Amino acid sequence: MRTLDFLVDVPHARRVNEMLADLRRVQFSALIMIALLIGGAVGLFFVGEPWAMILAGALLVAAVGMGYAGIYAPRRATDLQKLYSEYELVPSVVTAVRPRGVTLLALVNVARDRSGPPVWALVPRRVQNLPGHERREGERVACVAVTSGAPGSKVWQQVRPVPIAWAARDVDVLARAVRAIPHVEWEVLRKNMVRTEEAEKSRSYPILKEKELPPELR
Repeated sequence: MRTLDFLVDVPHARRVNEMLADLRRVQFSALIMIALLIGGAVGLFFVGEPWAMILAGALLVAAVGMGYAGIYAPRRATDLQKLYSEYELVPSVVTAVRPRGVTLLALVNVARDRSGPPVWALVPRRVQNLPGHERREGERVACVAVTSGAPGSKVWQQVRPVPIAWAARDVDVLARAVRAIPHVEWEVLRKNMVRTEEAEKSRSYPILKEKELPPELR
């Protein structure tokens, strides 16, 4: 798996990394839900009936699960150095410039088993901040692909391209990241920029067929 070795600029990342802002929103929503679940459990305990006690226990279990999924797990993702060193370096390009940001289209091998054939997907993402890059169509933006999915699935079901520019302000690091990605992958993206709207509207990421890929990526 291809990664980029660089030192994350933590103050810069905390200021511009939109993934951290998303995680904070998730944690805040989780706290509200946990408070409601615990409040409901306390109310049911006062009822004192067997059915109420059982239901109260279920609400407390749900609160614990919410605490893990909404607070503990997102906190683990805030280890930016680990995130950028463990997830795969992938290419993305700016495909649309909007008043409050740009749209990126990334090329990601979503196959979980890397011993088998690759499964190349087009993954869109809208972002507001893109320091160190020009806001123009075709601009190359190196990212890491943060992946997740249900156990047992053959492909990653959720992919979030996270720009290297959100972790480094050094233009040499950004340029090195772009150079680390083979030219053939950038070319595939360039040819598929017109499919951004399709990728955004699709319920799953568009998968490139073998005939759409150069021999190097099959």
